[in-house]
Amino acid sequence: MTQSFNTPFLNQRVIQDRRLHPTPFTSVFRFSGRRKAFRRKGEGQNRYVDCLSLRTYVLALLIFTLSTLDAIFTFINLQMGRVELNPFMRQLIQTDFQLAFIIKSLGVGLVGCFLAIHQNFKISFYATYVLTAIYSVLLGYHLVCSYL
Repeated sequence: MTQSFNTPFLNQRVIQDRRLHPTPFTSVFRFSGRRKAFRRKGEGQNRYVDCLSLRTYVLALLIFTLSTLDAIFTFINLQMGRVELNPFMRQLIQTDFQLAFIIKSLGVGLVGCFLAIHQNFKISFYATYVLTAIYSVLLGYHLVCSYL
């Protein structure tokens, strides 16, 4: 007696095949999953993974840190009599000082987190580096202004 492969017990899988559906955008917020990258060439563009890469964690943390330092140095420079160069932020600082600090630090930090979640999208990849470079230069400017 030979067994047929069409029997219901052999075709049932205990675990659903995860490749049937793409990884959702919110998978980064779960603490489960092992996939940080893709195995096949060309598979990883414009797709999400389970965990962020170390590079992405470092860049997102750096963006948050630099934006917070920018907010702190901006307010130090304002107390020294200098002016904010960004007209939008200048108006916001005059309107509500605390809201301006929150937007300058946490707002940009959240943008860094959003870019980190989209780490495999080309525009997000470049935007993360551009944002890090801009805030690095800005922090250098603040340090030079504070020293002089």
